[in-house]
Amino acid sequence: MARTRTEDAIRHQQRRGGILLPMIEDLFKQPIEIESQDDIDFIVLLLESQMTRQQDRTSNPLFSPSQLAECLRYVYLLKNHKELEIPKLASVRIEPNFYFFNGNWLHIKWQFALFKLAKKINDPAIFTMLGVEVPIVSKHKDHGGTVDALCLVYTEPVIVDFKGLNVRTFSKIAAGNVPEQYLVQLADYGMLWNAAAKRGNGARITRALLMAENKGGPDKRHPIALHEAEVEISTYLPNVRSRLEDLREHARQEKIPEPACVSTSSFQFQGCPFRKFCRQEVQAVERRNRRAASKDSEGYRVATPGRRRNHRARRNSNGR
Repeated sequence: MARTRTEDAIRHQQRRGGILLPMIEDLFKQPIEIESQDDIDFIVLLLESQMTRQQDRTSNPLFSPSQLAECLRYVYLLKNHKELEIPKLASVRIEPNFYFFNGNWLHIKWQFALFKLAKKINDPAIFTMLGVEVPIVSKHKDHGGTVDALCLVYTEPVIVDFKGLNVRTFSKIAAGNVPEQYLVQLADYGMLWNAAAKRGNGARITRALLMAENKGGPDKRHPIALHEAEVEISTYLPNVRSRLEDLREHARQEKIPEPACVSTSSFQFQGCPFRKFCRQEVQAVERRNRRAASKDSEGYRVATPGRRRNHRARRNSNGR
């Protein structure tokens, strides 16, 4: 017999995990609406913060946590391409621009939800939102990013990062398989925050919360299409530091990192704004790989059956 919606809700309540997600789900038991001038002012603040963030990225590019796990050449050139006079190509596809456009509004709606959550709970021992669109920059001034939200959850400071994901990626995260790029990004945010907190005697952060939204919509286990994944910052710091030091070493030597792409037909290459600069090198890699594959195949011959001799026909032709 199929369970009723009430039974499904009870089962979900019993098994749901996370520390922030249950609060957000409970918030949505009532409509989330713009109800006051404070609500309007907060949304305007978010819009202004996003505009300022984009202007800062353009005028003062940095090694960004959101790209640190990607091709190191791509990360390096994002910061240095202007002074190196390497053109950044515009995307010829519509999809990336739509992703970014949609992503901006996705962040606004969930940041507004956190704002409403803080007003509803109104208890610093349970939940407090310390800030949204929080900029953090390293002491070297070459590395930094913007945190979606910084919150106190049961008095513990945590970084909160929202991402809108397709059904496949969301399902992987819900099953416990968080992509490396997100782990590196959140650990990097934590490292930056803790370094700044140490300089200013602030609170140290030990974990971040990845809040993944399923663009395919809700299901029985995710009634608001949201899943929380906890990221222990210390676990992924060695990877963050190694990649960042690699970038800084290339900067000291004024040497551009090698490209990570191995094929000009790959999705990564086709979507890269520096593909024109990298094309000849990647084509050379393709040729080397083809020669290696051809060489590996030498010495292996496929046995093919020879033509069978028809002795009966031969005897018949000789009159025997």
